Amino acid sequence: MPSQQSPSLLHLIAFHRLRYRYLILLASFAGSLFGIFAPYFQKEFVDALTGETGSKLHFLNVFNPWIYIGLAFLSYLIAQAFSLWTNYLGAREAIIMQRILSDKLYEKMLSLKVDTLSQRPLGEIVSIYATDVQGSTVFLDQTLPTGATTLFPLILTPFILIFMFDTPLWPTFLTMFLVSALNTGLAFRQSKFFFLYKQLAAERIGIVNEWIQNIRTLRVLGWTKHFEKTIYNKRVVETENRMRMLTNGQVMNSISSSFTFLLNILTLGVLVFVSKQKLTSGEILALLWILGVFLTRPFRQMPWFFTFAFDSWTSLKRLQDFFSTRNVLTEAVPSLQQPQPAAQVSSEPVLEVKNLNLKIGKHPILSHISLSLRPKEFVAVVGDVGSGKSLLLLSLLGETGAHMESFKIKQGLKLAFVPQEGFIMSANLRDNIIFDYDQSSSHDQKVLDCLSACEFHLTQERTENGLETMIGERGVNLSGGQKQRVSLARVDCSDADILLLDDCFSALDVDTEKRIMDKLISQRWKNKTKLLVTHRLTVLEKVDRILFLDSGRILAEGTFYDLLEQSEKFREFTRSVNHEHTKEIHVEGSNLQGN
Repeated sequence: MPSQQSPSLLHLIAFHRLRYRYLILLASFAGSLFGIFAPYFQKEFVDALTGETGSKLHFLNVFNPWIYIGLAFLSYLIAQAFSLWTNYLGAREAIIMQRILSDKLYEKMLSLKVDTLSQRPLGEIVSIYATDVQGSTVFLDQTLPTGATTLFPLILTPFILIFMFDTPLWPTFLTMFLVSALNTGLAFRQSKFFFLYKQLAAERIGIVNEWIQNIRTLRVLGWTKHFEKTIYNKRVVETENRMRMLTNGQVMNSISSSFTFLLNILTLGVLVFVSKQKLTSGEILALLWILGVFLTRPFRQMPWFFTFAFDSWTSLKRLQDFFSTRNVLTEAVPSLQQPQPAAQVSSEPVLEVKNLNLKIGKHPILSHISLSLRPKEFVAVVGDVGSGKSLLLLSLLGETGAHMESFKIKQGLKLAFVPQEGFIMSANLRDNIIFDYDQSSSHDQKVLDCLSACEFHLTQERTENGLETMIGERGVNLSGGQKQRVSLARVDCSDADILLLDDCFSALDVDTEKRIMDKLISQRWKNKTKLLVTHRLTVLEKVDRILFLDSGRILAEGTFYDLLEQSEKFREFTRSVNHEHTKEIHVEGSNLQGN
């Protein structure tokens, strides 16, 4: 399926709420204009006090010179007010755009399938949320306001110098051009440091996240120091890059701060030694103010304008790249003849899929899968590790890029899923079962009933505070078996009609599994349709039908005894599972004797 081009984020940032972009430019221009009025009125004030004349722009003929200084002060205040308003508008627009981009990123994350997300490092995705959403809106809260408050003074100043002092235009323009070119080069170099900073931070966050999630396993395997050393080395590289970034930034600041002094000397030199022009005291003061005060901020902002622009562009490219990610749907494949079910129930299927195919990259994972589930039917999916069992369930949930000739669920029926690794919220036990935060105790009887059916008894599970017991993030306070029983109880509480169960008994001992099978599967869920991925042979005698997967295909289908009789591959599979189970029992017995 061809992917459509993702809409341009630059266009969104530039033209969304366009009137406010114009308002930022207008406020900045007004601030620059009043900033020019301030030195003009200062000049008039000084010239009025000294009795000197010479200004070509003398258009206010007032008797009290103190009016000029009042106008100068008022002009400066108005210029500062417009400058603050410019920054406020930019910051407000950036916050609005961050909310829009965050919503779009959230929707994009929900739209991507499991197999697509698995190809991107977790640290990259976290970094996009934490860094690039905010970084891309620097265009609004930094680049646009800074660019406007830099550009307008630089445009106005040369012409003001010409009108007020007859200063030749080319020396000022030439000097500004040379410094701008130098600052642009330094700013581009600074943006590369910023980009590397983000990249290194994303890599470090990914490693730290993996370290935190697997800290217990790493400690047991003795790999803790290796991970910590890797994190430390990443941090060293980050620090070195940051030092170079700070050094380059200080050089930019030094050049920008020194330039106004050089421009003062250049302009005065041109006026005195080249133009042979005699300046009044007020004109000298105005000239020094324009060159030494009015232009100070624009020239200090100039390198950072380019830095912010380049840096924001890198964040925008990373965001655009993520938004351009598409779920790669497996192309349609002609259907093959499927094994016929051993027995068919006459009623209409509640779930039916025809010719399901899934590829990850160029590798076929599932091929020509067709199956139907009848009301109240209990079907097991078995096969060797890597045969595609879990991905089959995820494909039925729409979480992969699988292509299907057809997919139907009976109208009005609710689908539920129990993963092998149960998802646990950082909340209390009650909220985890109801699967919502801050639930009242009005549901407690139902919750307790569901937990009991899943062999999770509060008096035996180290839950001192009952249903109020807080469960740590990712279920850190629970064992693997407890997580699976909580997940089963959650689905039991949901009252779904079709249950997809992904090896959800794997962490349970045989006795607990048997009790849950008797209470839950055979009694409470007897009227529900169940599709179970499992490695436990003890379950297979109790199911209505077995789908035997081999290399992503349904190799055989039927009851447990039918498959034992008809399929040599299935017999090999059961022998290998029995062998592994015997080894596990032997290892556990040896450990008990050693203890």
